[in-house]
Amino acid sequence: LTQNAVSMCDAFPQGTRVVIFGSSANGFGSPQSDLDMCLQLPPSVSIKDFEGEDGSSAMAALADKLEELGMVKVDKARLTARIPVIKFYCPNDSKKESDNEDISTMTECDISMQNPLAVINTALLRHYSALKPEVRILVAIIKRWAKSRDINNPSNHTLSSYGYIIMLLHFLTTHQVNGTNIKPFYQSEEEPKQISGCPYIPNLQWMNPHWAQSQLGTPYQEIDAQPKNQYTMMTHPSENTFLVNKYFYQLNDEGLMMNLRRHLDYHDHHHQGQRTQSKPLVGRILVSFFYYYAYKFDYKKHVVSLQSHRHGSIEREAKSEHDGWKSYGQSLCIEDPFETFYDVAHVLKPMSFQRMKREFVLAYTKIVESFACTKSGCSEIENSWGHGLLDKICEEAVCGNGQ
Repeated sequence: LTQNAVSMCDAFPQGTRVVIFGSSANGFGSPQSDLDMCLQLPPSVSIKDFEGEDGSSAMAALADKLEELGMVKVDKARLTARIPVIKFYCPNDSKKESDNEDISTMTECDISMQNPLAVINTALLRHYSALKPEVRILVAIIKRWAKSRDINNPSNHTLSSYGYIIMLLHFLTTHQVNGTNIKPFYQSEEEPKQISGCPYIPNLQWMNPHWAQSQLGTPYQEIDAQPKNQYTMMTHPSENTFLVNKYFYQLNDEGLMMNLRRHLDYHDHHHQGQRTQSKPLVGRILVSFFYYYAYKFDYKKHVVSLQSHRHGSIEREAKSEHDGWKSYGQSLCIEDPFETFYDVAHVLKPMSFQRMKREFVLAYTKIVESFACTKSGCSEIENSWGHGLLDKICEEAVCGNGQ
């Protein structure tokens, strides 16, 4: 329906496409996820060719067309934003538009103008979600936990779901998991030295492509520098002085994906060349994730980033120097994978950061207490997810204060 509205709208050139991005397309969504869309203009057309150079007038015309086609509660309030956005609800295909139709049965949608980085970012996350089913399970648990604990609403100065996904991917790409043993993949933050084996998932922006094609058991390898050429570099759509390196190892071929999965499966079941009893458990990884951000991560010194690899962690001092980030105080900073000048956690206030960190401590404590009560090892924790532990850590926060 949205594509039909665009095709019928004279404000857009022929060949303009509607592209889906965000949680509905990155593999980490749910049936209740909103539908995020953007308009992809033909290669010969630039957003600057539109009246006002931001496309807001054309988007206003599209909003009128969406209303004509039966979209509900079409909201034009954000047409003057840096990236013009239209929000609306789409009725079910099986029903005709009706004033009496419950809005909760409709799909909440938004569509923006020429947002190529969001599409690239979605593709990166989709690749990560396809590497292992455990990654999707972990994201689903963490999103449920953050929402129920009332620390997942940027309008209230708490972190977005996207921020929590980057935190998890940072953890998984910098830690090695062997059975019940989870440890940093690099031996030192100051002098990073790769240890044998492989991180739980590879860093797709730094993994050496030849490693995925190598013999099973070959130690994980990363490239020395990301390629910079006409295919990987692009000018930022709204920050003309900033060049974006959009490179990551793309697994569009099923054979490439299968080869990489075989490597990961091998390292899940082997440690230092010896076969282990079982592959890592989701419960063990989750408790280590909570522990890492509750006690181990140095918020004063480091940035959560997917650029943290064998050349070392990203430091706040460096981000302050190069991108003007705040370098003082204890708070969370999250570097966007492609828009590296953008702090995904900029919405956090000092109080909301402290509350979020307390929630990491609380979740870790609840799991450890349940583990201590079982006195039966990690497998009992895994079994107990279906018997209340997940509900326990995801208990609804009272009065929005996280207590």
